[in-house]
Amino acid sequence: MGKFLRVFLATALVAGCALQPSEFNGDGAPRQAEIVPLRSERPLVALALGGGGARGFAHIGVIKALEDAGIEADIVTGASSGAIVAALYASGRGGGELWNIALTLERDDIVDFVLVGEGWVKGEALQNFVNRQVDGKPIEALPRSFALVATEARNNRLTVFNRGNTGIAVRASASVPRLFVPPVINGEEYLDGGLTSPVPVKLARAMGADIVIAVDVSWFAQARNAGSAGMDQNRRRYRYGLLAAELDAADVVITPQTVRTRMLDFDHKEQNIIAGEEAGRRAAPRILDLIEKVAARKRARLGSAKK
Repeated sequence: MGKFLRVFLATALVAGCALQPSEFNGDGAPRQAEIVPLRSERPLVALALGGGGARGFAHIGVIKALEDAGIEADIVTGASSGAIVAALYASGRGGGELWNIALTLERDDIVDFVLVGEGWVKGEALQNFVNRQVDGKPIEALPRSFALVATEARNNRLTVFNRGNTGIAVRASASVPRLFVPPVINGEEYLDGGLTSPVPVKLARAMGADIVIAVDVSWFAQARNAGSAGMDQNRRRYRYGLLAAELDAADVVITPQTVRTRMLDFDHKEQNIIAGEEAGRRAAPRILDLIEKVAARKRARLGSAKK
């Protein structure tokens, strides 16, 4: 073994042994509060952004296309990589601004590799990036109504975070098993939200949305088979069943034709943003039609109530 390799491995081992699980406790830690649905005389629109690793850049293009058509979300939910974009969008950043952020984003800005431990990525860089982008605001202080999902590792239970530190919550939602070191929040380890709610449509509906637009950038969206070669048949059916149940509850499902990439591959980010923009532009007329129909129903109910 060469001298350089020995020194490298020794340094990695020391760094890995020194790495302790990140624990977050107390009032500022992410948590779930009672979900109180929004109410409005106008149609309330929600965007539910799903996971898909680097394919999640496509969410930005969808947001940009919808904004260009005059469609903005009142409610936004996210899982995994979708939670990252959802958090920044909920903070008030528009599609054009998100696009510019993405173009200058380097993998090292949000991916901090470790060589020993429960995963390959610590997650602190992602947490800090998100908190910088939202100006340190907790979830409940963001301009748009926002919630994300994570999965409790101990019992595979779906958890909703709608209060507390935004960056930590996103870190939990994006903690892909065996890739990210799972954060510990109030004594519980949390994993990728996509394991229990791949595209959080039902959550968006519970938050008061009249119209839910789901954006599916998953591998299933591209291949419509029952999963990847590395998954057993039962797990494939289970994961696809979770996705289908969420998408069936949406009013519109947008499926960008993304470039197939590895989980942390940023090489095709602009292509995937453009794919999202094209898909969003195609869906916009249908969404505008739905908004008008819901608005008409609400006006009619309001008129009846005044009589």
